[in-house]
Amino acid sequence: MKGTKKRKWSVRALAAMLIAILAMPTVGLKTHAEELTDSNIPNVNVTNKEVEYNSTVQPLTTMVDCEITMAFTLNGLEMTFTTLSVEVSSVIGVKDIKVQQKMWYGWKTVMTSSGAENYNEDMFMAGLIYPDAVNGKTYRVLCTHYANYDVYEEVVNDTGAFKFVL
Repeated sequence: MKGTKKRKWSVRALAAMLIAILAMPTVGLKTHAEELTDSNIPNVNVTNKEVEYNSTVQPLTTMVDCEITMAFTLNGLEMTFTTLSVEVSSVIGVKDIKVQQKMWYGWKTVMTSSGAENYNEDMFMAGLIYPDAVNGKTYRVLCTHYANYDVYEEVVNDTGAFKFVL
């Protein structure tokens, strides 16, 4: 009988120690979770201009702003293309537009456009929508900006990869 009481006391003491240890607050562990209720989708503005020169001298360019702005909306993938020149150009625009979707084997072109242009302007802006964009898929947009002020110039622009998330 004494052995049984001693065993019960040992079990109770062990249980009390475990409760005391587990009841102690953990220092430095703080978490916070919150549901995002804001449905505004920010525009993504990406500009890539690659110049391949081997010296530190950079040539003067007449194009000052070549941008592709992408927004994922309920209408699909909405894009705006902007090309600016330092002065009024005889022609200014964007061409060879490709919307590409990331696949397991690489990039698949899912939409193309020949683009558009303005004459005797210093700014060009156009919009395009890819309505078949799939939520959760990754896309990129490529195009060529161009302008002719004293000399014809082209800049190839690539947004890089962005995941379509609504």
